[in-house]
Amino acid sequence: MKEPYGACRALFEEAFPGVAARWNDALFARYFPEHVRFLARDGKLLSMLFSIPYPVKTPDGVADARYIFGVATPREQRGRGYATELLHAEMERGVPLFLRPADESLFSFYRRVGLVPFSPYREEQGEAAGDPCGIRSLTMHAYTEAREELLPLPHVTPTPAFLELAEMTGGAVGEQGSFAALYEREGDSVYFKEWCGDSGAAPRAAAFLGAARYRLRTPDPEGRPFGMTAGLPADTVFLPALD
Repeated sequence: MKEPYGACRALFEEAFPGVAARWNDALFARYFPEHVRFLARDGKLLSMLFSIPYPVKTPDGVADARYIFGVATPREQRGRGYATELLHAEMERGVPLFLRPADESLFSFYRRVGLVPFSPYREEQGEAAGDPCGIRSLTMHAYTEAREELLPLPHVTPTPAFLELAEMTGGAVGEQGSFAALYEREGDSVYFKEWCGDSGAAPRAAAFLGAARYRLRTPDPEGRPFGMTAGLPADTVFLPALD
């Protein structure tokens, strides 16, 4: 394939339409070509995915892992096992990997590939209310430090390069010793994509951000699986995703 960047970029944008060009620019600038895997034959791109460095922190220390993102196959090539072939090749590298299925229906596909559900979580929503005194905006560095103190082990840890992408669509807020949250705005609502700590502060955090309503996702041992993995414990926390 003569121009893998152009072919991969075109396939990604076909599979995931509606994403801002500047965000795609940043994604490819950070991870192409080192962390993009693709399958091509006879000069034709058959499937691709991002294999993003995303370490896991355990009671025994920090270990390497990969976040699989943007699994895509051209419409006319789907159902022929090309994505499965790419995923099996990643699994054979011997490094734990995980992903967030783009749709609930895809959990069964990834089971057939050989992945298992992990990272149980729950979602809740409500109205903004209360005095936001004490809540402040966080840099991504401060957010990372806060989440390390608040999350149970094991959990996966986004890298600075990953969080720079998250910062393009939102930000982080927190309150000392209480919570830290990664968020995106959704009109007059706010979506806390990861909430670490006391979720009872969510109405106040939404008020701090000038939102009328909120929804959030937080780790919950009794919840439903957030993603799929090969090589990580079922209770590993993975909530920030490029979704």
